[in-house]
Amino acid sequence: KLIIDYVVGSSRLVFDGVEENSQAYKKLLWPLQWVCRNFWVVASSRYYSHIRMDMISSPIVGPRKTPIFIGSVMNKMAKSVDIELDEWSIYSGKALERLMIVLIGDRLFPLTHTLTFLFVSGNPDPNIETNSVSANIKIDVFIDMIKQMAPMVSEIRVRPKYFDRPPGITTHFGSLISQLYSIAGRMDYATVGEATVPVKLTLEKFNNLTHVKFSLAKGTRNWDQFARLTQQNASTLQSIDIEYQAIDVCDLVKDPAGRFLTYPRLLKLRMIESLGNYRRRLSVPSDVVMFPSLEKLFARLQYPFDDDALFRGNAATLKSLDLLLDGQTVSMLSKRNVFTVDSHPRLQQVNLVYLDGALPELFPTVVKYMQFALSIGPKAPVRDFGGFFASAGPVRDYGGFLGNSGLVPALPLLNDNPYIQVLSLPNVPLTFWDVIDLVKSLPLLTDLYAYPMGFGPLPSGVAKSKLPEYVRSKYAPMGERFRCWYLKSHIVTDLPLAVKCVLLLALACPNFDYAAIKPSNRVEFMELMKKAIASKEFKPYRPRLRRLLF
Repeated sequence: KLIIDYVVGSSRLVFDGVEENSQAYKKLLWPLQWVCRNFWVVASSRYYSHIRMDMISSPIVGPRKTPIFIGSVMNKMAKSVDIELDEWSIYSGKALERLMIVLIGDRLFPLTHTLTFLFVSGNPDPNIETNSVSANIKIDVFIDMIKQMAPMVSEIRVRPKYFDRPPGITTHFGSLISQLYSIAGRMDYATVGEATVPVKLTLEKFNNLTHVKFSLAKGTRNWDQFARLTQQNASTLQSIDIEYQAIDVCDLVKDPAGRFLTYPRLLKLRMIESLGNYRRRLSVPSDVVMFPSLEKLFARLQYPFDDDALFRGNAATLKSLDLLLDGQTVSMLSKRNVFTVDSHPRLQQVNLVYLDGALPELFPTVVKYMQFALSIGPKAPVRDFGGFFASAGPVRDYGGFLGNSGLVPALPLLNDNPYIQVLSLPNVPLTFWDVIDLVKSLPLLTDLYAYPMGFGPLPSGVAKSKLPEYVRSKYAPMGERFRCWYLKSHIVTDLPLAVKCVLLLALACPNFDYAAIKPSNRVEFMELMKKAIASKEFKPYRPRLRRLLF
């Protein structure tokens, strides 16, 4: 086993991306099954963990629609399977014929937990009545065959194969996917063709769901049915994830009779609103506790309540908070003392985003904003500050990030914080010396997400060529727990500046050994780093700096 683990670990790049029946496949993988069957299984398991089936043109099965031999062990490894099909192939019976080949060939997927149905446009057959008894029987048979093929499936996903070209669907499509979702307790639905035909789900098919995810495109109709589906599974849901242009939270927390609902098992609530239309805020009676077990809250929408309803009863369970702030929300949180020093003992991650221009009456200086932000989960080791969104009045556009130069004067408030281990300062124009001060002042910091927007003035009397010697003698050793600097940014990357800052910081921090950059810049970044390490300026420190290359 140790030999297998070693070889697979050291050969990961060799086995990834090897196509069956290719020369690389024949030379590397195929001979191994005759030498050592166990090695073959271990070495191939990562490659075959995700398989795609084409149920449109032919019953081809494989990681990239490559054939798998009947009875092959590969399909037994698959954890996730994508199935490409069109609606009409089910009604016509063609999908059943292709699926039968899979079952007869013993191409079952006993370990598969996720099935993703990728719908494409089919060829409508005027001779087929989609709502006929015959079509319904074929749907029932198709569902039964899917259950046989993947008996352990726990999550069903439905989405168009091409989001820019949604497939044409019939009015019976909602009934079809309702039956698909009835197979599993996890539902993941992305808009499929609602621009032409509004999907009408058969709500009685959805019972005892544990996870729901809706990615609803602009123009999607029938929001109310998704809300009702969520309501009727309130007692069993563990996760709710919604992305939509206008989320009406009122529909999620009140039943048709106007009674407030409780989600006793809900651990994760994620809501992202793309338009942010202004709406009234809901008042919830003080004795109503809707989310008593909540652990992760991600709310990128206008706070929907007049009170602390979202935070009631979960102070002891909340671990992660990502919240969009406006003036009214800040006032409510402060007035009700929702967050105090020891109120949320398990809170580990805090990410606060506020609307540019939405808080001037509360925060005439950004220092006060930082003070408020630090008061939310003050002991949380993972913190994200400085996210700003452009807005004109109420939330209109979540798309435009603004650089936040005003936050720099507030950075000293972080000094000597004994809790922060991971810090993110997006859009904050830091200099190299700001980064030095941050790492030096945060004793437990291990990871920093920030981008240097400039180097800053040279220290008095220090020549540019002497900077490595100066940084080494003045600051080393500091930040002994610091390991990783993530320089990824939406801003055009100044790679020479980034390389210079990384090398100098490495001279001050003895355990800093990884700098992350955007994948598109990675090759050039590493080449620049190699040249810089080989230069006369950094020559005395080459053994230390070469660690950054691995």
